[in-house]
Amino acid sequence: MPRIRLCSINEAPPPDKGKRFEVGDGPGIALFNAEGGFFAVDDNCPHMDAPLNDAICNRGVITCMWHGWQFELKTGVSLMSDRIAVNRYPVTVEGDSIYVDLP
Repeated sequence: MPRIRLCSINEAPPPDKGKRFEVGDGPGIALFNAEGGFFAVDDNCPHMDAPLNDAICNRGVITCMWHGWQFELKTGVSLMSDRIAVNRYPVTVEGDSIYVDLP
């Protein structure tokens, strides 16, 4: 897995918010600051490709702004159906940098 530096801690989103980062040719990564940690998911909702970085984040669950689809940040699984999930990626904080491991 390639390890990519997303940002510094100072550039990370505030608690219960997300922020988009461009990574290669993919859909982008949405980094969330929630539940005392950082979580990275694809920045597109599997429902209709809506951006997830601006999703409402509450208690570790993000809600897509377009149609209200919800996903658990820890698992990526949708609260609508356990057969639907958003891709999530391991996040590591080292020093003042935030890294994500991509497939």
